[in-house]
Amino acid sequence: MNSNIKILLSFKTIGFVLTIIFCVSFCSLAKGQKADSLMANLKAHPQNDTARVKLLYEIAGIYKDKDLDSMGGFAKEGLSIAEKINFEKGKAFCSQQLGLVYLRKNRYDSALNYCQNALNFYEKTHNIPGKVKVLLSIGDIYYRQTKYNSSLEYYNKIITLCEEINDLTSEGLALIDIGGIYSDQSNYAEAINYYLKGLKVFEKQNDRKGISMTLVNIATIYAAMGNYKLAIDYINQSIPVTKGISDKEVIFSNIVNIGAVYEEMKDFKNALIAYDNGLKLVDSLGDKTWKNVCLVNIANTYFQMGELDTAYVKYIELLKQDEELNDTASILTANAAIGSILIKKGKLREGIKQLLPALNIAKGKQIKQTVFEIARDLSTAYEQLHDYPHSLEYHKIFYNYRDSLYNEKNDKQIQQLQYDYALEKKEIKIQILEKHKLIEQNRSEKQRLIIWGMLSGLLLFIIIIILLYRNRLYEKKNTDKILKQKEEIQLQASKLEELNGFKDKTFSVLTHDLRGPLASLTAMMTMLDESVISMDDFKALIPDVNKQLYSLNILLDNLLYWAKSYMKGEMAAKPEIINLYNITSQNITLLHDEAHRKEITINNNISPDIHAFCDKEQIDIVIRNLIMNAIKFTYHNGLITVNSKVIADTVQLSITDNGVGMSQKQLDKLFTTSPDNNTYGTEGEKGTGLGLLLCHGFIKVNNGSITAISEMGKGSRFTVILPMSPTK
Repeated sequence: MNSNIKILLSFKTIGFVLTIIFCVSFCSLAKGQKADSLMANLKAHPQNDTARVKLLYEIAGIYKDKDLDSMGGFAKEGLSIAEKINFEKGKAFCSQQLGLVYLRKNRYDSALNYCQNALNFYEKTHNIPGKVKVLLSIGDIYYRQTKYNSSLEYYNKIITLCEEINDLTSEGLALIDIGGIYSDQSNYAEAINYYLKGLKVFEKQNDRKGISMTLVNIATIYAAMGNYKLAIDYINQSIPVTKGISDKEVIFSNIVNIGAVYEEMKDFKNALIAYDNGLKLVDSLGDKTWKNVCLVNIANTYFQMGELDTAYVKYIELLKQDEELNDTASILTANAAIGSILIKKGKLREGIKQLLPALNIAKGKQIKQTVFEIARDLSTAYEQLHDYPHSLEYHKIFYNYRDSLYNEKNDKQIQQLQYDYALEKKEIKIQILEKHKLIEQNRSEKQRLIIWGMLSGLLLFIIIIILLYRNRLYEKKNTDKILKQKEEIQLQASKLEELNGFKDKTFSVLTHDLRGPLASLTAMMTMLDESVISMDDFKALIPDVNKQLYSLNILLDNLLYWAKSYMKGEMAAKPEIINLYNITSQNITLLHDEAHRKEITINNNISPDIHAFCDKEQIDIVIRNLIMNAIKFTYHNGLITVNSKVIADTVQLSITDNGVGMSQKQLDKLFTTSPDNNTYGTEGEKGTGLGLLLCHGFIKVNNGSITAISEMGKGSRFTVILPMSPTK
């Protein structure tokens, strides 16, 4: 079945590409005729006035998909005249076109400057359609620079403005651009969500370009998730829609994305055909970034095919192209691949020299897959050179990133399950709507029967009334049944989300935070046993291992307490009158060595006679966790202060440090099972958030409260309020 689908897709794609070439040629001829007409008008109108400016930016627009230099030249001439005659609208239009020219030439500072000039005019004149187009260009500038947060901000502004003026085209483009951002971040569920929103907008106005582009983008997501059947289905849906479209940007995007689907399917032959067609088309666009996309995809495909010599040549060609463009992502890909090829060919030192700077760039960009692959190749190369300390160093990096990528792979599978579940709910909703539609149709039919019955006689009228009554009882029964099913689905979804969060957090800790230190210790012992490292080398590594095992021991305690209480569904407390000063002093003594190592002073300012009514063991864990956290996030020679205050029938206990502090975003995630709650102390100490989650649970069952305030660079304060006597 799968092979038949692939053959069908290949046949359709050939016809699809031939149709595209014909449409592009025809469109170029038509635009050329229009350009000749406008040029004739320009020659007949030598006066530097508003009419000449309009002719210039109209001609510049025609060259958008043909010749960027010509487009920029006409737009600059128009801008120069507009500035001389103070033609504000002309300045805005020409600046907007120049912003697009510099965007495609990857000169982002100039592009942003021209776009901002146009935006200022549109905001001053309340020209929302013009404002939307400029905002779209600014969003694209930040997108190309991988400044995703800034890009999202502008795309969301566009969506809000488009809803005001009913600009469906720009709204759809913003939605699929947001989908592209989530796709780059491997958040496939959100990517598909936004692509489907964009598809719905494009379908409202039968925008064939938007529909075609969105269908192909959805296909790439399903291919990345390994669902090749759905990927092929969406590509086949896009082919008839794309026929007749002459927009080169849309055509190029579709061709390259189809190639990406083939590449994911390991159909390298058809992938190369698609990329080569894209390369032929991109030369006429003049956008060097898009040319880089084709070159890097072609080189990667040959690399995956095992044709290392051809891949090497293609990567070198890509680096020559990048000398002018300075595309960091492409340079990183090429250098990492070239280093890997050199190592595979036995040129170990050359490969290492190529890979080391690439590793630093990949770490800085947080490209985990590339760091993983480079660290693996470096470890292999150093091992073959018998440089075992360096081999071990990079093996650890490889091992840690392997765990991280394994977790991300699990996250993608979870996203697929969640999205499948969402689709199932959507299908149920559609079934309900269809049922209601059928009921409405039945009602109309029955109304006609009533009219006919009134004309036919009293007897038939009575029969119809009886039928209506029975039908209403049937409708009520079905509606009640549907509502009950909906409530059950919502309850199951809530339970699934809760259990999923617990599972994610637990497995994340077990697969990474527990396995990492244990694997490092095992590797060290094996290397010592096999005499790979000396006893002196082993002793030098012991302090690092002790620090990992110390953190591991604390983590295990917190994890076991938290998991035990969570699985039981509640945390039982056995409250009694306890002395807070004694418990705090005991914990300060217990943690003295860790604080002394960082030269941190801990002041216990709690009054010796302060007491609270709570579970002694639970509050002991709370105080210990809060002091440990303060030590972890406080620099050398820092200060931690523990204070108390009596307020009415409660006691307020505060633990304050002058450490690194937290952002508002981090504060919002405290006491939650957020999957990205991991933090690192001033010396790289790992924190998972389980300790604070445990504290929150224990304080809650003891009829108390816990809050936190913090400021980046100035420290944090955690405040616990507990009752001093049994509550009435």
